Amino acid sequence: MHFSDLLLPSLLSLIPTITSAPTGDLSPRTCPSTIIKDGSFESGTVPQTSGTTWTVVNTRGFYSSYSLTNPGSPSGGKNAFTVSHLPGPYDGTGIRELRQTLGTCAGKNYSITADFRFESAANNYCSLAVVYPFKTGVGSVTTSSATPGLTPGVWSTTGGFFQAVSSSSLLNFVFRCDNQERNKISLDNVKVNLFNGNAY
Repeated sequence: MHFSDLLLPSLLSLIPTITSAPTGDLSPRTCPSTIIKDGSFESGTVPQTSGTTWTVVNTRGFYSSYSLTNPGSPSGGKNAFTVSHLPGPYDGTGIRELRQTLGTCAGKNYSITADFRFESAANNYCSLAVVYPFKTGVGSVTTSSATPGLTPGVWSTTGGFFQAVSSSSLLNFVFRCDNQERNKISLDNVKVNLFNGNAY
């Protein structure tokens, strides 16, 4: 009998024996399959001041209104969300916001695209802003109604990129007119997708 024959059983006795499998959720984390709901407003439901999809906030001015209008953008379908800004007698600024909380994964990058249309150039006093999470604050892309290259009544596309910091991220569209300008600003075909590039 060799010395190694005596040593091996002794060493094996020092190795702990696994009597049960580890407990807990060991499955890989998956991101929500639905990031945004009713992005083209095809449900036919007009967003309200509270809800589980889109919500509307009247930030300033009480003379603007909103509704679903048709047709929507060529890529969006039959409906679009439209804010009609009317000047008030005491305040020449009107602001409406359309918001939705997205289902996201922290650390993942996302792209945002949306179709929009101004009814008129409104002397460049109206705008649409896309506001999204950015690091510890927010980022935004703002397009004015007289931006070179835009044609009143014709659909265009805007968007942005962000990196999610939690399982929910707030997406906000801000419809604004100043200087008592009248305009109709429409939104449709809002899409949010995972983005493989750098969002910063």
